[in-house]
Amino acid sequence: MVQEEDGKQIALWAYRLTFFHPITKKEISFTSLPEINGTWKILEDLIDIQ
Repeated sequence: MVQEEDGKQIALWAYRLTFFHPITKKEISFTSLPEINGTWKILEDLIDIQ
């Protein structure tokens, strides 16, 4: 079992994910920004999502 230490979390995020649909062959793209809290507080000065 993996135990998390306080303040040490993995911060992995894909701002944009794009791929081709396997049947229609159309390009599909999703974009999303993380909520600015916890680990993501380090981004609050870099991006304005308000």
